Amino acid sequence: MNSFLKWFTDSIPRAPRRPGLLMRLYYLWQECFTPAGHAAAALFPTAIFAGSVPNFWAAWVFCGLDFLLFLGLILSLFATSKLSKISIENVAVTPVFEGEPATVSALVSVHKSQVDSVVLGVYRMDSSLKCEESDPAKISSKSGGKVLECRIQTRRRGAFPLKKVAANVSEIMGLLRFPFPFRGSSELLVYPRPVKVGEFPFLTSGASGAVFAPLLMPSLTRGMNFVGVREYREGDSLRDLHHKAFARYGRPFTKEFETERGAGAILLLDTATPTVVSRSHLEDAIRLTAGIGQWLLERNILGRFFIDDEEIPLQGLNSRDLRTCMLEALARIPSAKITGGKKPAVWSPAARPMDPVLRVGLFAKDESLIHKHVVVGALAKSGLGNPSTTTVSDNTLWVDVASLREARMGAQGSSREVEVRL
Repeated sequence: MNSFLKWFTDSIPRAPRRPGLLMRLYYLWQECFTPAGHAAAALFPTAIFAGSVPNFWAAWVFCGLDFLLFLGLILSLFATSKLSKISIENVAVTPVFEGEPATVSALVSVHKSQVDSVVLGVYRMDSSLKCEESDPAKISSKSGGKVLECRIQTRRRGAFPLKKVAANVSEIMGLLRFPFPFRGSSELLVYPRPVKVGEFPFLTSGASGAVFAPLLMPSLTRGMNFVGVREYREGDSLRDLHHKAFARYGRPFTKEFETERGAGAILLLDTATPTVVSRSHLEDAIRLTAGIGQWLLERNILGRFFIDDEEIPLQGLNSRDLRTCMLEALARIPSAKITGGKKPAVWSPAARPMDPVLRVGLFAKDESLIHKHVVVGALAKSGLGNPSTTTVSDNTLWVDVASLREARMGAQGSSREVEVRL
């Protein structure tokens, strides 16, 4: 219940699509005032309130002096903006997993003399992001510029446009500052944190699992090109053992061969959310899809990847790029809103798949093109019992969102990843 309320509050928009007067005043407060300026400005209405006390004339004196101070500061701010000529180039943003801090770096150059205090920051972001500005730096025109870095704390996955990356120059009193924005566009990608899948017996269980079982036999799916050595996994062919690595390290290793891309399991994420409860479980389904995709990639049996009817191109990529491509596609899925969920529809890819299909979704369905279904939901409400996973049939597996969230919280609180068994 608490997780549903958290999703409900997070799904409420925090800022209007078109900023009005109040939002523009907030932007001015955030971007053009230093922390010391915030304190001085806050004392102004405080002094007015204190001046309402009879015979307390000192508050009005302070209020007048504070007003004259800011009047002079505004004039000095415009003077600072005319004297300083600053440009920002080479803005780079590192993709991160949800909950991790991202780094934004930029080359800041000064074209006239030098500036004693320049701060890099990111503003007008999504409400789930929080920026920690860089330390003040001194930059001169002779140094050729300086790379500044600021950090953005993330809470949830998504593709967030960074609307304003700016270098701020403080005026002489240090209360106000003038922002020099970056003229280009930049974006922060926050990947979903994959659920670590340790074992996956459901993939090969029952009659529908017979089409997946051959994919886990390396002797049937490997190519001709040798690409490296990895640790031995159960089911590997003994003829692929790397004897030199075995003798050197004292534990078995297996030769790894290149696999033809396109020949393997097809992973499908169905983002249809017919109910409000299913919309609150969409993020759990995305994290589980990332974990299953990573499990398939580790065994070189991920052939194609679909999000609804759209296929994510995987041809010609190595294993590391494949993982990045999959995570980027999952990060770009729009977050579920309170209303307007996507309606269920029949899966209709452009080309009929010839390989086995594994679907991850938020409701149960039955289609001829799909061999196995992993349904993310609340087992207690569906009457299927309390275990973390319950098999309804040999081709449908229900996964409880509570178990996924417990594994996620356990992984964040420990030094090692917590694995789940499907």
